[in-house]
Amino acid sequence: MNQPLVSRIKIDSALVLAIVALGVTAFITQIILLREFLSVFYGNELVIGIILANWMILTGLGSLIGRISAKINDKINGIIIVITVLSIVPIATDFLLRFSRNIVFDVGSMVGIIQILYTSFILLLPFCLLSGFSFTLFSETISEKYKTNLIPKVYSFESLGSVIGGMVFSFVMIYFFETFQILLLLMVFNLIVAYILSIRYYKITSRILLIVLSLILLIGEFQWKLDEITRKFLFEDQQILYYKDTPYGNLTITQKGEQKNFYENNALLFSTNDPTMNEEAVHYAMIQHPNPKKVLLISGGISGTIDEILKYDIDKIEYAEINPWLIDIGKDYSASLFNQKVNIINQDARLFVKNTSESYDVVLINLPDPTTAQLNRYYTIEFFRELKSKLNEDAVVSFGLSSSADYLSEEARQVKSIIYNTIKKVFKNIIIVAGIKDYFLASDGELDIHIGLMIEQRGINNLYVNRYYLDDTILEQRNKFILSNLSGSTKLNEDFSPVSYYRQLLLWLSYFEVNYWIAASSFGIMLIIILFRLNPITVGMFTGGFAASSIQVVLLIAFQIMYGYVYQMLGIIIMIFMAGLAAGSLYREKIIRNTNIKMYVGIQLSIGLYAVVLPLFLLFIKTSTLSAGVLHVAFFLPTFIIAVLIGMEFSIASHIQKGTIASVASSLYGVDLIGSAIGALLITAFLIPLLGLTNACFIIGLLNFISGTISFMNRRKYLIKVI
Repeated sequence: MNQPLVSRIKIDSALVLAIVALGVTAFITQIILLREFLSVFYGNELVIGIILANWMILTGLGSLIGRISAKINDKINGIIIVITVLSIVPIATDFLLRFSRNIVFDVGSMVGIIQILYTSFILLLPFCLLSGFSFTLFSETISEKYKTNLIPKVYSFESLGSVIGGMVFSFVMIYFFETFQILLLLMVFNLIVAYILSIRYYKITSRILLIVLSLILLIGEFQWKLDEITRKFLFEDQQILYYKDTPYGNLTITQKGEQKNFYENNALLFSTNDPTMNEEAVHYAMIQHPNPKKVLLISGGISGTIDEILKYDIDKIEYAEINPWLIDIGKDYSASLFNQKVNIINQDARLFVKNTSESYDVVLINLPDPTTAQLNRYYTIEFFRELKSKLNEDAVVSFGLSSSADYLSEEARQVKSIIYNTIKKVFKNIIIVAGIKDYFLASDGELDIHIGLMIEQRGINNLYVNRYYLDDTILEQRNKFILSNLSGSTKLNEDFSPVSYYRQLLLWLSYFEVNYWIAASSFGIMLIIILFRLNPITVGMFTGGFAASSIQVVLLIAFQIMYGYVYQMLGIIIMIFMAGLAAGSLYREKIIRNTNIKMYVGIQLSIGLYAVVLPLFLLFIKTSTLSAGVLHVAFFLPTFIIAVLIGMEFSIASHIQKGTIASVASSLYGVDLIGSAIGALLITAFLIPLLGLTNACFIIGLLNFISGTISFMNRRKYLIKVI
């Protein structure tokens, strides 16, 4: 049966503005809080998955609770109250997050996954519950007012608000405003919307309260300087010299005594006045080459490593930073960056290696362990092969992993084994020099473990890396010990199959005394209960939501692997996704006039087919020689397409699902978000790290083929549409 067109219904502009404001608020708050959680908890992609999962679960629960909105007599007043509270909660949430970090947890300590789970759940609960409740309240209010099912309209207007929020945030706010200034502007916007509603519907009391509240909060921001105050909570007993949000993450520089500390997302990158670390990072590798002339340094040049390299008779140092913004900042703290032999590369280090025509004698990779997908891209076989193609004969490559001392845990053994086996596929000779870190030296030429003797013979004047500080016999013993404990049967670490990142996650989790099998079993039982309570329509929305969030994460990680940064692009990619949701829901009736179960099945199968084909598209982008601008646009296309399919799926489901407006809106929106939450968690914690991007996409496709089959087998129950 055809669904009558509702596009000609003119919804009150004040109500449309309120729905759009909900989308703007939810989007900007989500991006800011996600970035804040990443920064405060030294986040990796698993942390992203946990935060997104909590966000979606709580919003879905809020939508289900929204069923009670049918019993609210004065719904407009309820909307004004909701908008007013939503305007304040984000500021309070971010303040509590920064304030409580070093109160609830020890200063400088690692925060475990369970702690991140419950902390983010508690802090996100007020905003997300209220946000989800608002969707059902709006759907019930507007459908009741116009006597027809306008759930897809509310869905599309909220998505449109997310698009607007994404554009304003990604292209304006992020460049000109600090975090709490953005949240303040968002609060003012919401209070203006609530004020307009109060005028439109003659709510005098609400109007007075809104004016008073606005004045109090505006005066408070100017008086308290919340960004400056709250950032001090995160760096106790340190003087903050500089902080800035960049496309790669939040950068903060602090000083304690004579030492300056450089942080990215609150994780320490390096410190000045650390000669031991600088000497080890440079001389273990440099001394292996008889006459190094051209050196590529990837990261860490500001800490003092450039000065160590200049002890050799080199002609040129090319210095590329994993976060290019660090170089601009570092010029204020390192005079060596102005040396004529140093060529600064203002580009992502891996992209530079791929495109440069230069060749090198020594490459020093001075990066942390592969704890994130962004860092893992410097430890893959693709990168090692790209690097080798830029090397002169018998060139040396060096990188360091966290030291194992005299004991290798199973998790540490696996991480080192994977990376050793990966680089061994590219270079003939590998030795491991144990120091503050375990330094991997790789070359097709001969390598010598007797570092102290070679330093003395070459006449290099070092404080620590010399014959008196190093015992070459012990270095040789530890090299043999580590190599003998490595496994030769591991998988290779690849861009789209980041197994070392997965093992690094397990190593991180092993630091905390938690039985993760109990958590996994509880999660599995909860998932089974949810699935058994679904009907053929809601199971489609569940797998559609699963696909939506999973594919978003796949695209975000793929983008990070290819281009090196996702911190800023996070907002743009999610904005494009929301634009697709709005377009799919708003224009579905013009594209698909027949609203029936067959079309619903067709959409589910289309989502499944899309997921299966997506890896081929990503492989094309990865190997393409097109310009970066063209590839960026091409990358955004699959984001928009999957969102359009999900938006159309929601629109059709809202017309064939049986029940009242409030129950249909709450159940579909809630199940969609719960599916999204489970998808975000599984894809980041398990599917991509263990199975790789391609196999993860195949599983997403299979789930949607199964749900489409279930809907098709039960199609007779939905041949008569209930609005």
